[in-house]
Amino acid sequence: MSARRGIAAAVGAVVLLSLAACSSAADDATARSIGVLTGPTTTISSSPTTTTTPPPCDPRQSFAPEAGLPTPTVDAIRARGRLVVGVDQGTLNWGYRDPRDGTIDGLDVDILRQVARAIFGSDPDAHLEFRTLTTAERTKAVKSHKVDMVASLLTATCDRWEDVDFSTEYYEAHQDVLVPTDSPVHTVADLAGKTVCATRGSTSIVKIRSQVPKAKIYPVDTRADCLVALQDGRVDAVTSDDTVLASFQAQEENDNTRLLGQPLETEPYAIAIPKSTSTHEDLVRFVNGVLDGMRSDGTLEALYRRWLGVDAPPAPPTPVYGR
Repeated sequence: MSARRGIAAAVGAVVLLSLAACSSAADDATARSIGVLTGPTTTISSSPTTTTTPPPCDPRQSFAPEAGLPTPTVDAIRARGRLVVGVDQGTLNWGYRDPRDGTIDGLDVDILRQVARAIFGSDPDAHLEFRTLTTAERTKAVKSHKVDMVASLLTATCDRWEDVDFSTEYYEAHQDVLVPTDSPVHTVADLAGKTVCATRGSTSIVKIRSQVPKAKIYPVDTRADCLVALQDGRVDAVTSDDTVLASFQAQEENDNTRLLGQPLETEPYAIAIPKSTSTHEDLVRFVNGVLDGMRSDGTLEALYRRWLGVDAPPAPPTPVYGR
């Protein structure tokens, strides 16, 4: 058995036994340093009455990094001495707790380490405070200022932009469907009348309901619950991002599952950050500067290769600016 297989099997066992969150009350400094933007306004002219039409939303579009701007939020985090981050602890290669030493590792976690390094200098782990979150808790934790940011296979969407800000996209995933190898389901349409598992608060539930209205949705709180339900025969399929489904397959010793290979939707992963009263959204711009540096010097591609191996994409997505 390879070292990666050994970790995968152990992680699978730990995940299936318990995914208890290790979060604690948020530091008041986070709430003080990160505020809430006022909502968009409607412009009304004199007779005849007209209203401005907002431009089409692009969830990938974020705030450009700009040198020389004030950084009150970043400064407050640096003065506090720690960066509070929300992560997953049960998705192999992305955010998982290593059963050998209890550390949290993965691609998402290493990206957050780069952000902490940019804020504090060397030894980022000494300044990182992890809060493990379920899928449904991710944006809620950001909006309520329980964390400074979340990187947890989180898709930037126009609806979520109403509640939180997002960095630029650092990975492009796709929603897919996982079924047992001997399943009669071979297309997305075949899911009609079948029981499909998905996590609460995910974009996967919304998309599968719209594409296959006759599918029976089996909602769960954690991603690993879907894998258990599939193994126990309580559901016919699992729908999630292909990254999550690949993690499930890596945790199994046998090739008992297969992907339909019919992507339902593109999922741009980005870091969620609380909305700020700062006119410059300084923390978002700061994080985007870190991601730009990681793209330029090859760090992001190196993390792809380290954690995803042969499944790594050829290059990171190009950032989109303009907000």
